[in-house]
Amino acid sequence: MSNMFKKALGIFLEFEPEQVKQSAQSTEDGLPMQVNPGNKSYTAIHTGSAGIITEGDINKFEKHFEEMFDKANLPGPDYYEFWKMMETLETAVPDEKIRMTAVFATLNVQGLSKDALVNSAVKYYQLLEKDKLEFQNAVNTKVLAEIEGRKTTIDDLEKKNASNAEIIKNCTKEISENLQKITAIKKEVIDEEAKINSNKNGYNIACDAMLAKLNSDINKIKNTL
Repeated sequence: MSNMFKKALGIFLEFEPEQVKQSAQSTEDGLPMQVNPGNKSYTAIHTGSAGIITEGDINKFEKHFEEMFDKANLPGPDYYEFWKMMETLETAVPDEKIRMTAVFATLNVQGLSKDALVNSAVKYYQLLEKDKLEFQNAVNTKVLAEIEGRKTTIDDLEKKNASNAEIIKNCTKEISENLQKITAIKKEVIDEEAKINSNKNGYNIACDAMLAKLNSDINKIKNTL
């Protein structure tokens, strides 16, 4: 199955060493990035799904499809056995048409007809389509669970930050206004205290003078009259 999977990928993928991709990149300080020469990736060139697949992904999905095909394989020869035999004879019989005819003749003796071969291939095709749909649904569920929730959290935090920033702005403005009021009121306090002290001192002086005058007049009256 491994050759089958990689051969299928070979039709649609273009080899692109990761080192070649990253050699043109540099760090912020202008120095070349450190790369792993053994790390390779492949770029889709003919499929409807644009993007890059790494060797790690290839190995992972190769195992996935192999297990899926093994599980779906029914007793007796079908497309799966046909393809595996095609792979086995590839080196000995490089011409695909000759190899296909020879493999079919061998499996035909075991009871595999052309219709059965095509129908079984269609069965695996439909199996892959079903698996793709299930994978997409799982991805969508994962997106909703792991990504959309986080995006919602980000939006909530940004709104809260904006609200807090507005509160801080208003508080800063209020603090500034209050400081101006405090300065003005302090001046009023000093002015009022000065007025009160001046009035108090003036009153005390005037009152003491009147008391002295009255005391003097009382003594004069007592002594004179």
